[in-house]
Amino acid sequence: MKNGKTPVNWLRSFEVAARHLSLSAAASELNVTPAAVSQQVRLLELRLGEKLFVRHARGLRLTLAGEALVPVCRESFERLDTALAELFGDRGKQQLVIRVSLGFARQWLLERLAGFARKHPEIPIRLVTTVWAGEPLDSSVDVDIRLTAGPIPGMQSHQLTHDAVFPVCSPGLAKAPPRLRRPSDLRHRSLLTTIGFAEGWRHWFAAAGIDPEPSATRLEFDSMRLALEMAALGHGVALARSSYAEDLLRAGRVKPLFNVR
Repeated sequence: MKNGKTPVNWLRSFEVAARHLSLSAAASELNVTPAAVSQQVRLLELRLGEKLFVRHARGLRLTLAGEALVPVCRESFERLDTALAELFGDRGKQQLVIRVSLGFARQWLLERLAGFARKHPEIPIRLVTTVWAGEPLDSSVDVDIRLTAGPIPGMQSHQLTHDAVFPVCSPGLAKAPPRLRRPSDLRHRSLLTTIGFAEGWRHWFAAAGIDPEPSATRLEFDSMRLALEMAALGHGVALARSSYAEDLLRAGRVKPLFNVR
């Protein structure tokens, strides 16, 4: 078989011809000429290096290679048709499409969404996750859950959480010398940073009245959840939003530091 992508219309012509075992019937379904169907099938055979049909006066007969290819093509086209119907058909248009960051979905939304689905089984739901909170608004999304400083102009907004922001670390690290007794002690600890988090360490240190340029080692993550998991393992101090850290706090895997939030 030659390298490169196989044109879909060659495969479609083959699948229809295999279903009818007739070039004329295939041409009628595809609204092309029998010669066009024959040409596309021959091009597919040349590409694959295999004969797919035995041609005779009464029509077509599949070869072993053709018989093997038929179910692959048929299943692929059925899956494509199903996906298109779900995305663009009546069923897709009736879906409730929700876009949310992966971390917030896992830590806050999923359990609540399951409850909503039980109460409203008649509403199909499609959840689309994203890493970055600042992606452009999309008209195909019904509910866009994102972290913002306030309502987005022209959009109807509802606040879901009232988060506190505070540093956390593992219980073991909190007890390890030198002890973390005040915010300035963090200057010489590994700080776990979430990329794109507007209210990050610089903002927190400024609120605590400390030089916002600590000399601590920093590790960066594109997900707050990853930073929190690293903190739970004892490898640094992470800045947490309360909604993201609820389960880790309940389980005692991390503990809040100080009283500055």
